[in-house]
Amino acid sequence: MEKLIDFDSYPVRTTLQILLQDKTTKNNIIWATDAYAERGHGFQDKNHIDIMAIKGLDSIDLQSRTEKAMEEQQERTRKKAEVFTPVWLCNKMNNYADEQWFGKSNVFNTENEEEHTWMVNSNRIQFNEKNTWKSYVDSRRLEITCGEAPYLVSRYDATTGELILPPFRRIGILDRKLRVVNENVQNNDEWLHWTLRAYQSCYGYEYQGDNLLIARINLIMTFADFFRERMGTEPDDKILKQFANVIAWNIWQMDGLKDTVPLGKPHEEYHQISIFDIFEKPKQEDIALPCKIKNWRANETVIYKDIKKGENMGKKLFDFCIGNPPYQMEQVSINPDGSLKNYAPPVYNIFMDAASEVSKRVELIHPARFLFNAGSTPKAWNEKMLNDEHFKVLKFEPNSAAYFPALSSQIKGGVAITYKDDTQVFGAIRAFAQFPEVNAEVIFLHFQT
Repeated sequence: MEKLIDFDSYPVRTTLQILLQDKTTKNNIIWATDAYAERGHGFQDKNHIDIMAIKGLDSIDLQSRTEKAMEEQQERTRKKAEVFTPVWLCNKMNNYADEQWFGKSNVFNTENEEEHTWMVNSNRIQFNEKNTWKSYVDSRRLEITCGEAPYLVSRYDATTGELILPPFRRIGILDRKLRVVNENVQNNDEWLHWTLRAYQSCYGYEYQGDNLLIARINLIMTFADFFRERMGTEPDDKILKQFANVIAWNIWQMDGLKDTVPLGKPHEEYHQISIFDIFEKPKQEDIALPCKIKNWRANETVIYKDIKKGENMGKKLFDFCIGNPPYQMEQVSINPDGSLKNYAPPVYNIFMDAASEVSKRVELIHPARFLFNAGSTPKAWNEKMLNDEHFKVLKFEPNSAAYFPALSSQIKGGVAITYKDDTQVFGAIRAFAQFPEVNAEVIFLHFQT
């Protein structure tokens, strides 16, 4: 069986040093997980990932989540809120995003809901004068808390490990852009130009360093796959490194709750220097630096948190945001005896708000309890969402096992795929019911009282 992540493959071994870079710190990305801590020095959560840790004599065998032992998968879910999304579900959500862009459904493929498969549309994708193929390729899209980046590229199903071949069958955001480039350019130089623009328009951030590295590898291997299919040969080192540099910028390491590099000391923007600072200065890597990303069209670097302040000419940087955010933090111990209380604070609401601050269109999957004004999310936040005229539920699934069967404990209250669009008015939900026709009735009665 072919390895999903192969460090000896040509695209990876040529670009690995670049793929390890953190553009914010100008150092390497860090592990940001204790999964490898037992290996000792160099493998602790705050340690930078050194190339020797992966390719040296005492290297680890870095694997995708599906290749990890079940016990480790469950531990990462418990401690890091890591829940991977099956490829068919990524396809469903990406299809809806494209439905909004094209104004019609089944553009790239047609889903088989019962079998969790899809049939590729073999006809050339049609565009018009308003929505051109170039504007589609340039549309900036962000996958939050991206893990191995299953919404961006679909080399394999992140839950089964099954390779998806040929590339024409793939369903990721970037996969679709590359298909469009293939169908609309004839010249090879032009193909490289627009393929690079496609990569420059796809973003994602992730907390854990091993996941992040795998995501970056998935993107560079995706490029190699499409290049081979187009050119009939391997891309040379110079081209690979050019694309790897874009990937290192666009798929970045970040604590999504703080918009900073993970695990550092709180960063103080304004700090009054004392005499003690002269003798003791924190190391650069110990500071939780605010993350930087690249706006390629403007050819400038941007502080990510500044995007939320409206400092980008009052516009939101991303056209579309998608993903499966962490649902909750690790269980907290507040009992006198130190035992764990059966409570894990929710965080998905924070990620939902944060996504809306940087993108005018947001599609996420998350727990559904707040729709019934239940659960541990703040009541004020629940009310805000239920009264937001730009927010709607695309799909409610009361049995979370239908989407995430591998979870040891299923999600009480089910899960929902929701969509928020600054440019559209759907009408407030106010009181949610499982069936759409009931929701309509509830809203009607509300206005009559």
